[in-house]
Amino acid sequence: MIHMSTIKICDECKSEFYKDSSLMESLCPECTHLLYGYENCEHEFSNQRCVKCYWNGNSSSFLNQNK
Repeated sequence: MIHMSTIKICDECKSEFYKDSSLMESLCPECTHLLYGYENCEHEFSNQRCVKCYWNGNSSSFLNQNK
C-alpha cells in the first residue's frame, strides 16, 4: 500500500505519522487516543511501522507513567 499523506513527527512520542491519520496536527493517533480519548488507529504493523498511520510503536515517559 502506497500512502501519499504528509509525514509529521508527534510532539509527544516523537514517532513519525501520516498527518491525515490523526485528528490533531501535532500528535499521532496513538497519543491523541491516550491523551484525549480520540478514536485510535487499528494498527497493522509491517517492518516495525503501522501501515495505516505510520506510527512506529514509540511511547513517551509521560504516557508510560500514566497508562
